[in-house]
Amino acid sequence: MISPKWQRRSPKNIEIESGPSVLSRLGGRLSAVASGLMYQSIEPSLEALPEERHDNGPFGRLGPNSAQTVRRGASAVGRTISAPFGALLTVTVADGFVRVLTARGNRVRAWAESDLPPGVVQHGLIVDEQTFIEVLSGVIKEIARNGKLNSQKVAVAITGRNMVQRRLTVYVEDGQELVDAIVDASSDSMSIRTEEMQIEWDAEELDLIEEDEFDELEDEDEDEELDSEEPVVTADTVVSEQPVAQVPEELGLENLSVSMEQEPDGDPYDVYALALHKHVIRRNLRTVSELSTGFAGVQPKILALAAAVNSRAAVILDIEENTLLTAVVSNGLPEVIREVGIDKRMSEQEWETLVSKQISQAVSFYDSIFPEEPLGADVEVFLTGDADQAKLAVDKVLENLPYALSSMPRTLRAPDDFPFEKYAANVGMVLVSGKRFWQRAPVHLLSTPKFDFRPKQYRPRPLPVGAVLKFAAVLILGFGVLSSYQAYTSQVSSVDSAKRTLDILQLQSDLRAVELVETRDARLQLEAAKAKTERLIAANEVLEDQDNGFGDTVSIISKAAPSDVKVTLVDDDGRIVAVSAASGDYPEMLAFIRLLEDVPQFQHVQVLSMGRDAAVSSGDGSEPAAQGGSVVLESEVEASLVITRIKIDDNQILVGEELVAVND
Repeated sequence: MISPKWQRRSPKNIEIESGPSVLSRLGGRLSAVASGLMYQSIEPSLEALPEERHDNGPFGRLGPNSAQTVRRGASAVGRTISAPFGALLTVTVADGFVRVLTARGNRVRAWAESDLPPGVVQHGLIVDEQTFIEVLSGVIKEIARNGKLNSQKVAVAITGRNMVQRRLTVYVEDGQELVDAIVDASSDSMSIRTEEMQIEWDAEELDLIEEDEFDELEDEDEDEELDSEEPVVTADTVVSEQPVAQVPEELGLENLSVSMEQEPDGDPYDVYALALHKHVIRRNLRTVSELSTGFAGVQPKILALAAAVNSRAAVILDIEENTLLTAVVSNGLPEVIREVGIDKRMSEQEWETLVSKQISQAVSFYDSIFPEEPLGADVEVFLTGDADQAKLAVDKVLENLPYALSSMPRTLRAPDDFPFEKYAANVGMVLVSGKRFWQRAPVHLLSTPKFDFRPKQYRPRPLPVGAVLKFAAVLILGFGVLSSYQAYTSQVSSVDSAKRTLDILQLQSDLRAVELVETRDARLQLEAAKAKTERLIAANEVLEDQDNGFGDTVSIISKAAPSDVKVTLVDDDGRIVAVSAASGDYPEMLAFIRLLEDVPQFQHVQVLSMGRDAAVSSGDGSEPAAQGGSVVLESEVEASLVITRIKIDDNQILVGEELVAVND
């Protein structure tokens, strides 16, 4: 039957090796001092606390004795989610309020609650979904802000509170699909319409009960009924009283009708079904859409299989049409879930390799996230689904493992009058947060927060007005000291900034002076280089003049000059030659000028100046006045000429006859 461990998991014993650290103890003392300053404690015995009331369940009215129930419920849900995830948000829904708490590891980070308008939730069922979503969204946003929880990383892990389980026998008639038969039978048993039901199941074919076995069981039931003086329940009679709650292990044929005259036709199947209301899923989707978060639903089938095996430690191998699902179950909860694709045409050797790898990896991963309590050798292996193709491979794999193969437990159809609350799992809506919320991480179990369920008038009250004013004065003085310190700090920083600015300006001025000196030196060097360049250009031009006939021009002038005419070359500018000539008298100078004008290589001869220049001479070369001798005044004619040569081509050759004619 259904394992009670599935709904409520006992806490694991975690040994604390060392006590709290120094910082933790110091923080606790500071928190206690702050609480003592802000609140006054009231002794409950002196205030006559109200009498304790019986608890009405997690969705009923909360009284002073409700802490134990809330603690058990929050511990079950917290251990279910905090083991695979790092941080979580747990939502508790009651008729008058909704409470949300967030925790990471074994520490509650923040929690908040909000009152619900009357009629939104009635007896644990949400009637006005839109109002509930608005209130819940506001509370979650507040807890996400106060708890420093990124709402973009929040996702739904368990969907809905109305999670219904059934263990029933389904008869499949000829020509009827197994799916249709299971859906119809589950809808009738769960009182959920087919179009409003999200269902998953695990089905195995049953053998028919033999007639002699049924007669023996019927006789035993009659004897037990006579001893206990209880009425016999038949198909024609209805029990008016509410049936007594029974332990799952005590359920047997005594709850079944003994009149089985009309046996349904078809093949019987043992079905373990688990269904969710679609409106619950839609509500959760709308809730997370208000927060712009993602949605991740836990597979209901693996939860159903984990509850069906009713084992403390087990490995479930579920072979479906195209997938192999491997789950490690601990205390009725699937801690590790692995799902891989398969091919039905695989050989037996391939099946052995696949099954061995999946089991070893799943167990190794479980041991890594629960190092304090690793999976031992007393582990049962359950094979379900389309198990025929892998049965031999699983047997061979288990020969090398310390695990034993067990068969799925089978039960008969539950009675029709079995109460709905027996199989309803009101687990609430649980939200988890994490960067990769689908990955499991080794975290400590969640500890339940200590809520104060006392009435408002018996809770710690704030301090009187005088204490509040003193506290406000301390805050104001502290704010003034802090402001003065900030002003002093800003002034010091301003002075330092001004000094740095002055140093920068001085450095810039020094660099500018150095740049000016370097510029002046560079200018002087440039002027010297310019003069040198001009001299080099002039020398280059002289060389070019030689190439243009300068040598021939000098040779012509020298040959044309008479013996008593001295010629001095003054300057040459390419084709123009400046000549200075000196002669004893004018006729010789004029004859020399006419001779130059007749030279065919000269295009033009221009006389710039011509005149006599007197010179004093003595016989022995000394000063005449010092010797006392006679002074002879000699004069000569000087002329400055400018000769323009004709342009001489490269292929032009001077003719020697012309020069001879000129000399004659």
